[in-house]
Amino acid sequence: MSDSPHRGRPYRPQQGQGSYGPPPPYQSPQRQQPQQQWQQPQQQQWQQQPQQQWDQQTYEAPYDEYGAHGGGDLALAPIYRRAGARIMDNALVAVFGFALVLPVTIGAFGLGKPGSKTEDEGGVWNWPIIFTLFCVLSLLPFIYEAVQLSMWGRTLGKRVLGLGIVQARPAGSPLTTTQAVWRAGITHIGYQLGVFFFLVLAVMVWDYAAYGMVLVWAGALMAYLWAIWDQPLHQSLHDRFAGTLVIDERVGYDEYSEYAE
Repeated sequence: MSDSPHRGRPYRPQQGQGSYGPPPPYQSPQRQQPQQQWQQPQQQQWQQQPQQQWDQQTYEAPYDEYGAHGGGDLALAPIYRRAGARIMDNALVAVFGFALVLPVTIGAFGLGKPGSKTEDEGGVWNWPIIFTLFCVLSLLPFIYEAVQLSMWGRTLGKRVLGLGIVQARPAGSPLTTTQAVWRAGITHIGYQLGVFFFLVLAVMVWDYAAYGMVLVWAGALMAYLWAIWDQPLHQSLHDRFAGTLVIDERVGYDEYSEYAE
């Protein structure tokens, strides 16, 4: 048994002596409040910044799809050089086309021989002549353009004048084979089918065949001239249907940086 005077009583330390050391210093809640306020705006700013960047990207994506002004840094081809390239290609195909197709047509149908069947069926506007014209003006140009566009993105006439054809979406990407065939088909078969339909109708039915010729060729010409007033990409009708652009390859993209400003 211990003879301690504190036995049976709760032990109370003497004044100045602590059982667990001095108490922690008192901190005022006002000193913690600025720290919490500083952490809260920082956390909100960190949370809002990715959201603002995401919103900005989703807004600018459709704007930059064609570039800043439709063509972006792409130099769109001048109309007069596009017309020159088209005339050059058509003249080249017409010369070689007639040299290739006309002898075959004469040999197959006996065109121009005395007593031949074609002399009694419409004179010069008989079906062999119309077939020859359609082959020279439609089928051969279609093959000529579709093959070159699918392989190189330009025809011989466009290569000489420094032009090329690219996709409109995304702007500047190389043509796909489908786009090349579709564009050439609309240009040479689609337009020419309309021309020959009204041509045959004018020759066979109408008394004013000359007016019919002017009408159909004016309609076909308007499809090309559409690029003059089309904004902002200056696309012809076949460019719109095929989703293509005609660009100027003689000018570097860096010299057209003002388009993107």
